[in-house]
Amino acid sequence: MFFKLSRFDFINKKNNIAIMKKIIALMVVMLGFGFTATAQQKKIVRPNVSTVQEAPKDAAVEQAALKDVATLNKVVPLTDAEKVTYKGLFEHKHRQLKANLTDDQKTVLFQSIDAKLRAGLNPAQMAKLDSNKKVLATLTH
Repeated sequence: MFFKLSRFDFINKKNNIAIMKKIIALMVVMLGFGFTATAQQKKIVRPNVSTVQEAPKDAAVEQAALKDVATLNKVVPLTDAEKVTYKGLFEHKHRQLKANLTDDQKTVLFQSIDAKLRAGLNPAQMAKLDSNKKVLATLTH
């Protein structure tokens, strides 16, 4: 009896093809809905850590950052976009220096400022900046 049920022998032969077509169609529909359901999931947007930690604008920090940008611009000519980028970098530096940092934290900050300067400037500009050690020390410390 089980053998007959598993082979669909209890249903006439013409319905076997129709039932198999329906089963295959049902599987295809389920698979299609499964893919579209996962494509519709919402992505969670997490705030950037640096934007959460940003303090309100401080005039002294902004002035110090502008001074650093002007110093860098004297040695290496910068575009307006680069000036904005480096102003943000130097504002971050001065904001962090206003906080009470340990010597190790300051060393890490100075190394990251140096690395970001080296990454943003092309080799010719960096060679000019490296030749002027006093300006480089002023910008990174």
